[in-house]
Amino acid sequence: MIFKILFEDEYFLAAEKPAGLPSQPTVDKRRPDFFTLLKKQLQTERGADSYLALHHRLDRDTSGVMIFAKSKTANEPLAKMFKKHLIQKTYLCLTQFRKTPENWEVQNHLAETRDPVLKKMKMHSVRSGGDKAHTLFRRIETYRKGLLIEAKPRTGRMHQIRVHLAEEGLGIYGDDIYPSPKAPRLMLHALRLEFTHPFTQQLMTIECPLPEDMEHFKKSL
Repeated sequence: MIFKILFEDEYFLAAEKPAGLPSQPTVDKRRPDFFTLLKKQLQTERGADSYLALHHRLDRDTSGVMIFAKSKTANEPLAKMFKKHLIQKTYLCLTQFRKTPENWEVQNHLAETRDPVLKKMKMHSVRSGGDKAHTLFRRIETYRKGLLIEAKPRTGRMHQIRVHLAEEGLGIYGDDIYPSPKAPRLMLHALRLEFTHPFTQQLMTIECPLPEDMEHFKKSL
């Protein structure tokens, strides 16, 4: 598998992560992951000294753009941008149908718990405790059996978009943790990253088009 490079300069590299691959190595060392495979691809093409550093992740079944540091010099600035939420992430998702306003937002607190049936960690809203979670939503298209929704998380909690939508009756198609209709995979895609380049001060927009499987599934709705 050859991964598509979406952007590259001397400091950063952005590439398209496919659905179904963990972003980073897991406990099972035999399991393939996006970061390791991408690094091997670059080392094969450019030499064994090619450098790549991981600073964020996407859920295993989420596709889309991920950005990496290409040098040790770029590590601290990239880490700082993620820590201070200076990188605006935009996602697209296909959800079950429900009447919604064109624009809305969810602000609450989320806490982590282990689902005894699924034997997986999941998030849920809480009235006290937990961590603040804030997402902006926009309805882009309406279909007979679903919606195309844009999500812009202002915080970075685990499963934030998924749980915010599911708790409003807008489960993302294919979600195997939160209430949702069935689909071949989780219909969630990291579309865009926007930020001010810490070295050049240029305003950056890096996009990853909706993949074929989501485009095809969208037509079925």
